[in-house]
Amino acid sequence: MSQVATRMTFPRHLAEVLDRFRIRPDTKATLYDFYLQYGADALDSFSSLSEDFDAASQITPEDLAGLRTRMVEAYLRKNHELWLQGKPTPSLYAPRAAEGRASGLVMPLGNLDVLPDEGSLLSEIKRSIDSILAPGQVAPSGLVLFSKNAHFGGRAETISFDVVSSDLDDALLVAGAEGRQHTVPGSIGETSGTLDAAEKLALIWEIQPNVLKPFGERNQTIAKIHRRNRNWHLLTLAAAIRWLQARGIDILILNGSALTATHEVNPHQPVPEAVIVLHDRTVETVAAGLGNELVAVSTDDQERLIGTELMNTGLRKLVSERGARHAMRRLRYERRIE
Repeated sequence: MSQVATRMTFPRHLAEVLDRFRIRPDTKATLYDFYLQYGADALDSFSSLSEDFDAASQITPEDLAGLRTRMVEAYLRKNHELWLQGKPTPSLYAPRAAEGRASGLVMPLGNLDVLPDEGSLLSEIKRSIDSILAPGQVAPSGLVLFSKNAHFGGRAETISFDVVSSDLDDALLVAGAEGRQHTVPGSIGETSGTLDAAEKLALIWEIQPNVLKPFGERNQTIAKIHRRNRNWHLLTLAAAIRWLQARGIDILILNGSALTATHEVNPHQPVPEAVIVLHDRTVETVAAGLGNELVAVSTDDQERLIGTELMNTGLRKLVSERGARHAMRRLRYERRIE
């Protein structure tokens, strides 16, 4: 007799519904992966999809390919207006540890298309981006969003900062464009990291586009939107730094040379050298524009870092072999806002 116990994937009440409709086992297994990644929204979209079939038992795993597209559109139509009103919402991506039972959080920091209140975090972010941009450069517009435990992959303790058009139709176009789409739907690009609130230490390990730059026939429907927000990388990193500094959090930022160890999962798709160069240039431009200094990681910094879960497996291995100084720098700043 096998010692491997059969375990129910879905919570009992959900599994019973799926069994009642005789959902195929392989379809159920694929749907469970969606459930882990997106939570209850995956089941709502599956229910909508099933209306296209004579019987839910006919649905195959291949039929679920368009499930994310349905979820993204429904998610934006439901939540975009709430962001405009400054109200927080659940995230699209869910923390994997919650096993589909809970979502992360998306919190609007404000709308750059509206004059921000003096003294607000958004006004500080706007001043920051204005000080960073070279003459003639265009400042991004739209909603600045902060997310917690809402990154693709469901890793715990993630934080992300995105810029999303304040126009729903534009946000929907971006959400449907070709790209990685790792954070909030409708986001041109994001800055992400992990935060240990108890240790008051954060690690920024990603400044990444959510959509590919329009080229040839690719993503031409968002060409104007992308051009208007081509400095998303400067804005999202500045927003991340200001948000963390306002909370007295010490900030570590990944070096471009460590991107491969941290992010490369397919050796046949290596991190391009141009991405490494742009990452370092962005970090250095924003740090200088904010009046901060990038300094070498100290022994104390490394000891604090190793005692946290801020690093993924690849980065932790690199740090254990070559030290944190090789992989990252610390952002030094004088003033903290408690």
